[in-house]
Amino acid sequence: MNKLLMTAVLVVCTSPALAGGYETWNCKYSHYYGYSNCKSTWTEVPDAIRDPEQERQDAIARQKEETKWKEFCKPIFRADEYGVRRASYAKAGCEFGRTE
Repeated sequence: MNKLLMTAVLVVCTSPALAGGYETWNCKYSHYYGYSNCKSTWTEVPDAIRDPEQERQDAIARQKEETKWKEFCKPIFRADEYGVRRASYAKAGCEFGRTE
């Protein structure tokens, strides 16, 4: 019984998430009687309402922030001896997102 239930749980957990919501399971276990009560709850998650104008304004704001950061920090990227690109900055704190 336990092996069958564990297999079912693994199949449910490894299956791809369904669009539009999520499912949760709640089982009460009794050592003497096995699983006495299992309940599944489906929660519907509505799609976000997209506003193209707001997305455009957000993209412009992100571009301005990135430009401001680049002008302040002046990042320089160089490959180290292992080929990993490392950044160095003109000001302290830029590795943490400092812009002023």
